[in-house]
Amino acid sequence: MSSSQPPPPIHNVLLTIPRTASHLLTQLLNLPAQLSIIRSPNRKDGYLFLSVAAQRFRNKLTERPASQWTEEEKQGLQDAFQTGFDDWVALIEEAERQGKGTYVKEHVHWLVDPVAEERLLEGVDATEAEKHVFKLYMPFPNDSPIAESNNLDNITTLPTPFFSHLSPTFIIRHPALTFPSCLRTTIDIEGLPIALSSPRTQAWECTYSWTLSLYNFYAHHPSFPRATRVKGVTYPIVIDAADLVDEGLVRVYAKAVGFDEECVRFEWGAAGEEEVGRLGAAERRMKSSILGSRGVESGKLGLEHFHSFIREISQHITKISIVYEAKSSS
Repeated sequence: MSSSQPPPPIHNVLLTIPRTASHLLTQLLNLPAQLSIIRSPNRKDGYLFLSVAAQRFRNKLTERPASQWTEEEKQGLQDAFQTGFDDWVALIEEAERQGKGTYVKEHVHWLVDPVAEERLLEGVDATEAEKHVFKLYMPFPNDSPIAESNNLDNITTLPTPFFSHLSPTFIIRHPALTFPSCLRTTIDIEGLPIALSSPRTQAWECTYSWTLSLYNFYAHHPSFPRATRVKGVTYPIVIDAADLVDEGLVRVYAKAVGFDEECVRFEWGAAGEEEVGRLGAAERRMKSSILGSRGVESGKLGLEHFHSFIREISQHITKISIVYEAKSSS
């Protein structure tokens, strides 16, 4: 390759679970200023499988294994998976036409094949028929077919060959921070009774089993790309949210994934009322920390944030206990 030729574009995927500070990472990277990528049309820089999550919550599928779903529920989810995948393929195709890359953020559990999920959460192996319920097929750019080659190592609905076009980053955060934060968000949005009656949903959302399985799948597959733009840094990349306070590390990461490290920012203006008003209630709550911030707040990335949650949940329990005791004595 001639030294004058630009390197091929990178199609990055940031894989997360809730409350891992992924919004903070994308804010630091300053994606609107990164000219090496095109952004997804929904302006969410990912979440292409949001409709999958919406269907699962709306139909309470997060509290039931796939073997207990109706055929209509299965087909609805299959269609949502296919739509999200089609949008992702279209985004990459458009980026390739422009000679650019992409940076897509997705929650890992939104991508997980419900059949694989049942195997991991309930310990139940699927029948041969059930293993083929959630499969996605689509010709990829340059007309190379995406074959039906998913296997047990690939826990997602995405066809295995699709991963050869992706360069993944996994962002993680201590479970003592992610789980309380996720539970607190659920309490704020849906109320404490819902939060306490949804143990399978919490296991689905908060486990690192999906992250670890997908990391091992990618790391052990010899045909997936490894090279980044920084010598000594290879895919798959793992970032701990606690390290986002390290400006040098964030700049190295930005360069590694093909970004202009000079565009990285560590301070910004808080979101205005108009921007906040455009968000739905759930999204506004999920992004409340980043919307109200003006930069990295290191205190919110550490374990000291856990103790404030303990005090908060104790207050909730105290209030409910007062009502409970009043009812039981009447």
